[in-house]
Amino acid sequence: MARVLVVITPAEGHVNPTLGLVKRLVDSGEDVDYVCTEEYRTRIQQTGAQMITYPFIDDAFSKDSDLKPAEYKHHYQFVYMMVKGMILPIIPEVLRVIENRTYDYLIYDSLMGWGGTIIAEKLGIPAVCSIASFAFVEPLGSGQGMNDNDPEVKKLYTATMQITHQLANELQVDAPAIEEIAPHGGRLRIVYTSRYFQPQAEKLDHSFIFTGPSIVPRKDAPSFPFEQLRVLHPQAVYISMGTILNKDLEFYKLCFAAFRDLPVQFVLSSGNYTDMEPLAPCIPDNFIIKPYIPQLEMLQHVDAFVTHAGMNSTSEALYYNVPQVMIPLTSDQPIVASRVQELGAGVVVDKNELTPASLRAALLEVLSHPTYKEQAHVIGESLRQAGGYRHAADTIMSHFSTIEK
Repeated sequence: MARVLVVITPAEGHVNPTLGLVKRLVDSGEDVDYVCTEEYRTRIQQTGAQMITYPFIDDAFSKDSDLKPAEYKHHYQFVYMMVKGMILPIIPEVLRVIENRTYDYLIYDSLMGWGGTIIAEKLGIPAVCSIASFAFVEPLGSGQGMNDNDPEVKKLYTATMQITHQLANELQVDAPAIEEIAPHGGRLRIVYTSRYFQPQAEKLDHSFIFTGPSIVPRKDAPSFPFEQLRVLHPQAVYISMGTILNKDLEFYKLCFAAFRDLPVQFVLSSGNYTDMEPLAPCIPDNFIIKPYIPQLEMLQHVDAFVTHAGMNSTSEALYYNVPQVMIPLTSDQPIVASRVQELGAGVVVDKNELTPASLRAALLEVLSHPTYKEQAHVIGESLRQAGGYRHAADTIMSHFSTIEK
């Protein structure tokens, strides 16, 4: 039995993929401490892991300007977000709450980058990197228009390295070069997708373990009247913009205008923190709106998914063979959406050209042509065959038991 430390970014799309993995480790006899924020206590404790918390802003990715998802034009913007928004406020707190504890290995979130390396170094243990999106062959934001001589880029470099050296001095570790902050570290890199779906997979070595999405029941998910889905209409469509980017009432009004007269039942997940009351008078009869939808169950009942193309939501939809209309907004979403469209499982709608007519046309395209469903099934089969959380956990345990011997 090994003692395992798990440190994951406090966000739905990063915590959820690890839950099956952690439960499998616990059920196999590993002693797991999971360090995260109070917001995720219930679902983490359901894995059997010991929960250790540190203070952090609730709904931080919506409220903290350093963490708000952005459209990166240069990879230094992404690195700055990691250092200022993640590593600086989180890593010292993690080290504080685990002080005097010993572990055999670490599993840390890729969004923490160099921060995971710090924890492993301070504890003197090997690490595994948990990658909740695609593995980045190139840093996020590379080749997007800004060059290294841009004054804004130089300013970002200076600010990033200033924080990096400050933290390195505080924690008594070596400061990395800026190119060493974001890359996926660790002896193993667990990627919750398939080699087929991963762009440029041929450029990634065998330390990248592709396991597919971690599909496990979420016991905290509310019930939903699925029997109502096809009472009035033969097709059903699910709309969700994730848990961070779901407060845009103008987008919801656009959906109402685009879809109100279609013979389709729509289910919209508005988010727990979104006030929908101002829109109450204009909600069409063919819409069911709830703040939180049991997404895994919903995706097994719908014909298409309108989404922001977050990696978690996209993978879950493809796992259940659901074609998609994608409106990528920030971060890695354009990459994810582009890959789905490239493989023929969905249509991308440019957020800058989004109108009721363009959104309606994209949905009708997906619903009217079976090839989108067929290609979603091809990707879905690759995800289902990847092994899931069992493969991830068994690979990790096998790796470290071999080292011990």
